Amino acid sequence: MHFQMLCYTCLQRDQEQFLFQSMKFICFLLLLLTTGCEETDLNLDVPYAGDKLVLWGKLKAGSPIRIQVTRTFNPVGSIPNDVSVSDAKVELLVDGKESIELSSLASERGVYVSDRIVQAGATYIVKASTPLLSAAESAPVLVPSDVPDIEVVRIRNVPGEINHQTRQDLVSLYFTGQQPKLESYYTLTILSYYEQDTISAGPYGAADNIPAKEEDCHTWATEKISTFYNEVTGRTFDRSASVFFVKSKCLPDSKTPIKFYIETGKGNFDKPKWASKVTMRIGVVTKNAFDYAKIEYDQPEGIDLLVLPPQRALTNIKNGYGLIFASNEKVIEIK
Repeated sequence: MHFQMLCYTCLQRDQEQFLFQSMKFICFLLLLLTTGCEETDLNLDVPYAGDKLVLWGKLKAGSPIRIQVTRTFNPVGSIPNDVSVSDAKVELLVDGKESIELSSLASERGVYVSDRIVQAGATYIVKASTPLLSAAESAPVLVPSDVPDIEVVRIRNVPGEINHQTRQDLVSLYFTGQQPKLESYYTLTILSYYEQDTISAGPYGAADNIPAKEEDCHTWATEKISTFYNEVTGRTFDRSASVFFVKSKCLPDSKTPIKFYIETGKGNFDKPKWASKVTMRIGVVTKNAFDYAKIEYDQPEGIDLLVLPPQRALTNIKNGYGLIFASNEKVIEIK
């Protein structure tokens, strides 16, 4: 009994000492906060070279031409509601010879279009100018010619490595053709089609993928595929899909696949709504598209913004900003 009382007394004393030390620490923190916080006016002097044109465009082989033109604004001060440029003169120079003038799209400010079709193997330069801003011009962009051949093996309804609450399939992709001597950059976009919806299949790479083990071989990006109207909020939102980028030099031999898990059912796990069709868009893009996607994917987010510097910006626009890149794509159905 005496021993029990002694232990209890020691325990009580330790608890009191712990509480006392904790209170001292909390008081010290409060003292730091109250003495260290004071109102300060920051005089930001950020260098600004004046407004410049910003050109964005994807020159997709077999598709009409579409270029978006906006402008920069001073980082110090109020943020403008609209930075689109609707009074620009925009033209494309094809193979250094033919010039195509684009027309302003009435339904979308700052967008310039042409019915002319982008040709694979052709080189394009985008030029833009306005009465008040200096002319901007893109570097020459060569549209890729050859899209790789891929064989697909699909195993349905398998246990996924993540997202266990969804129905998943495993797709194995075999790049059967001979890889080009010059390095190429491929994209893969997988979509699931439902009765009233088309959404990203939510692909993610299998743990034993070879490209995933090589440094600087691949990256991910998102791409707008459609818009949808939300009746609750009364607003229109973009619907995006995940895009996988990979360098040709990082691919395994034609007998070794790269593998992805994809979602082909939604809703209740036991009684899901199955996708009626699954497709994969295979693309070849210019190097600047791969580099831009990798920089954006590696940008710090959230609390990392407080401790990590931003990644460098990428542009191929002379006397301006933005990016003009090119692609050649085909779509196959995953059976």
